[in-house]
Amino acid sequence: MGRLVFVGLGLGPKGISLEGVEELKSADVRYLEYYTTPHEPSLLKELEKAMGKSLTIVDRDFVEDGAKILEEASKKKVALAVLGDPMIATTHDELRVRAIKQGIETKVVHGATISSAAASASGLHSYKFSRTVTVTREVVGRLTQAYHILHENLLEGAHTLLLLEYDLKSGEGVTPADAVAGLLLAEGNFKRGVVSEHTFALVLSRLGRGDSSLVAGSFSDLSQMNFGEPPHCLVVPGKLHFTESEAVAAIFSIDESQTRSNSEVVFRTAQTLVPKYVAKTRRALESVRSKLGPQYEHVIENAELYMKDAENFLANGEDEMAMLSVGYAEGLLDSLSFAGVIRIDW
Repeated sequence: MGRLVFVGLGLGPKGISLEGVEELKSADVRYLEYYTTPHEPSLLKELEKAMGKSLTIVDRDFVEDGAKILEEASKKKVALAVLGDPMIATTHDELRVRAIKQGIETKVVHGATISSAAASASGLHSYKFSRTVTVTREVVGRLTQAYHILHENLLEGAHTLLLLEYDLKSGEGVTPADAVAGLLLAEGNFKRGVVSEHTFALVLSRLGRGDSSLVAGSFSDLSQMNFGEPPHCLVVPGKLHFTESEAVAAIFSIDESQTRSNSEVVFRTAQTLVPKYVAKTRRALESVRSKLGPQYEHVIENAELYMKDAENFLANGEDEMAMLSVGYAEGLLDSLSFAGVIRIDW
């Protein structure tokens, strides 16, 4: 019976484990794929030197199709070497499942990956990272999902890892400055106060390589910098524990006063919107109160009560009810305008 072994290479040519080297040495067929991650030119040469064996480089289509790999693995031991940890990519997970369903024995040799390395390199606590975001060239100009995920993470006090895409074939990708610009553009569209030019962030470049780089600064500072060759990732810290502030200051060679807990200046959507809507509705109400006859007193009274309810619900963390209540207050005033009773300038 054959076998399919996924070997994680870690973050660089010397990141492979001894177990990984042994699995590659003993394989009948050895493939190497690295289409998702920029790598050092010496990667193939150093791997072959460590094993004393040759590897065949394969592209994305070959791995995604998987037909030849599975056909060979049904009779021989096939090793697929992958940068990072193999099962972080859904393509490899899907290939593993297909192999299992065909009765092919599988094994995974894990390697260091950016998800863990980002915490290790930055000095931030790994358990405080929440949902990760991938920023691709196709969406960098409209980071709607990334913006909302970042908002959710910051509300939890959690750190956010943003992986910046790089395409090896085209040589194009997303730079840290691109990602910062995209998030600021999203802020301009949604106006939730999630990011600003003062947002504190970390740029981690080429982790695991000899020319790795770690830079910390505000969005304003980072947007003006060139971080060199990819790969890059961006980390937006949430709430910093004092030990994290100390670690970041030491690792990134900045003063501790320059670190910042971004979560402290981020609020729930309702906390941002409800006060604005209530204030706008009150202004509209005051502008027409003296012009309405006594028969409309109950409308004014109910609008005022809805606004008070909105404020009370917001204070109690009942955001949905707060938004609904201020909406009812606006609706009552709008009904007077729609009925032709009075014109209301919002």
